Amino acid sequence: MPLTELAIKNLKPKEKAYKVSDGGGLCLEISPAGGKLWRWRYRFNQKEQVLALGQYPAVSLAEARKKRDEARVLLKAGKHPTREKKAEKQRQAYAGANTFEGIARQCLTLRGKHLNKKYSKQCLERMEQHVFPMIGSLPITEITIPDVVRVVEKIGNRGTIETARRMKQLISQTFRYASQRGLCLHNPASDLRGVLETKEEKHHASITPAEFPTLLKAITARERDMSKAAMQLLALTFVRTGELIGAKWEEIDWNREEWHIPKERMKMKRPHMVPLSRQTLAVLKDLHKQTGDKPHIFHSFASKSKHISNGTVLMALRRMGYQNLMTGHGFRSLASTILNEKGYAPDVIERQLAHEDADKIRSAYNRAEYLLERKKMMQDYADTLDEMKKSDDKKVTPFKRKQNKKTENA
Repeated sequence: MPLTELAIKNLKPKEKAYKVSDGGGLCLEISPAGGKLWRWRYRFNQKEQVLALGQYPAVSLAEARKKRDEARVLLKAGKHPTREKKAEKQRQAYAGANTFEGIARQCLTLRGKHLNKKYSKQCLERMEQHVFPMIGSLPITEITIPDVVRVVEKIGNRGTIETARRMKQLISQTFRYASQRGLCLHNPASDLRGVLETKEEKHHASITPAEFPTLLKAITARERDMSKAAMQLLALTFVRTGELIGAKWEEIDWNREEWHIPKERMKMKRPHMVPLSRQTLAVLKDLHKQTGDKPHIFHSFASKSKHISNGTVLMALRRMGYQNLMTGHGFRSLASTILNEKGYAPDVIERQLAHEDADKIRSAYNRAEYLLERKKMMQDYADTLDEMKKSDDKKVTPFKRKQNKKTENA
């Protein structure tokens, strides 16, 4: 006799578990503790099988009958209902574990081992802000090109074109990571040309070489502090600001008069060597009296272990009247212009600027190349800056072109 909701509610537990049939193999099993579990009995390959359909009242009588009927359809199709249920659970678990956010975090963790920690953290924070709220919970296999376009366009429409471009790149990297591991079949972010408007490239502010003597004199006239020393060394070494402020005393080779920056602190993740001119060594020796007992050359006295901030140089330039006219990166632009004017070989200048070489094999070969030429160039450049500081601002002496000689290799 078929069950009713009232009959089910009136079923009481006994000392031993017992079953009450609803018909068609469906029954309700009542445990001694009072639990009521739906079971469907069927035969597969001449063997009796039992499929669990859930617990009453979470699964009502009507729902239990519906699940039984769905299982019957599978059975008629020659499928094993119990195995199919387990397989579906696995598919759902797989889809839940392989959401875009889950895979993106795996990808960022792997890539983070080879990237600057600060940059890696910034990538994750931007994904959490711009991408995960829109497609993070979706299984990666269900994300389409329009889904990615909506994310990128939404960021771009807020006016942050560069952020949108970066997010598009990170989304593409996530799909590439997933496809390499068989988690998806295609990369919907691989070709989105034209989605974002083209934005004119923005260069770092920099004064002209003719204006450089005035700045050098202003720096020299400043009272001795960290920002003054930082600007002096940026002018003399033309490294990136981040590479300078993070410098450690252990990187300075006083005997060889060289500064060896490890790859972990370089933008291109290659070790870099800076020949130290007499003028540079003088600034460093003065700094050593102040922070020689600390790990960082530009130790921040507001912290026990950290260096000065990236904004120290910018703030100093702003106070000197160079807001929007000069940046720390501007010293690199000036050095490149002046050294090219003086006739130094472009390869030597680019090597000293630690620019990425398009030819990777050549780049690896050039790591210590041009060493003698670079040492001469750096001392010549420091001497040129000294001449600028002595010059009349109204009449700057033109740069003397250096004869192009055969490049010397170390």
